[in-house]
Amino acid sequence: MKKIEAGSLYLKKHRTLFQCPICKADFEKVDGHSIICANGHHFDVSKKGTLHLLMKGGQNEYGKEMLSSRKNLADTGFFFPLLDAVYAHIDKPESATVLDVGCGEGSHLHYLTEKGLKRTKIGFDISKDAIQLAASNFFPDAFWCVADLAHSPFAESAFDVILNIFSPSQYQEFDRVLKPGGKVIKVVPNAQYLIELREQLYALDTTKREYDNQQVVDRFYEIYPDAISEEVAYSVALDAQSYGWLMEMTPLSWGASETALANAAANPLKSVTVAVTLLVASKSI
Repeated sequence: MKKIEAGSLYLKKHRTLFQCPICKADFEKVDGHSIICANGHHFDVSKKGTLHLLMKGGQNEYGKEMLSSRKNLADTGFFFPLLDAVYAHIDKPESATVLDVGCGEGSHLHYLTEKGLKRTKIGFDISKDAIQLAASNFFPDAFWCVADLAHSPFAESAFDVILNIFSPSQYQEFDRVLKPGGKVIKVVPNAQYLIELREQLYALDTTKREYDNQQVVDRFYEIYPDAISEEVAYSVALDAQSYGWLMEMTPLSWGASETALANAAANPLKSVTVAVTLLVASKSI
């Protein structure tokens, strides 16, 4: 079966998970390769089996090369211990309906699928390049769509779990699309995340070398007072190739001076620390 046909079939089966991003009406039917809302707005499934639900062009700094490097680095196991910790907080992974917010090129959801997420999964990102890469590499794992969290195309009380890994949040929207008792699992970097790389690139600039996520954590607890947190930290060995992928994928390299970048290229790190905070909360029943 072609991807466009598989994507259309998925929408026929799961159209109630979506709502029209233009008028917020329910999608009433799938006609051919188009999903159509009650007010006649329609969106077409692409040849790759994805759905483009942006009302206007999204702004995104992540290009194809960066996204490919992130996938390559993810394939080495760079994020596996972090994702193992995320998976442990997913109730009934064999039957949960999961929304991956800011899914990027799909590698996180792919790994969690291999771990045991068996049922309905949707990954979305504002980057068309990211979704095309996800569909090219991980099409069977989930339904992939281009969408904007600020104009969410997802139905009310539709999801058991929201994954929010290294991506922006919209808590009012999270509350709207979660089922009662559903979970938000958010991952944010903490002060030691990629500390070796920050020290290498910003040895003379403490404002860029140091990182503090306290405002993000405080905001999460403001919204979810009963939330729990978990610290996950581990060291990852790097070779020249994986170090190059890391440099290409991380925004840390974007603001570094030419001198610092040249020094980094000449002295690749042998290892780096991954240190994050997992924030987990449940919607009230």
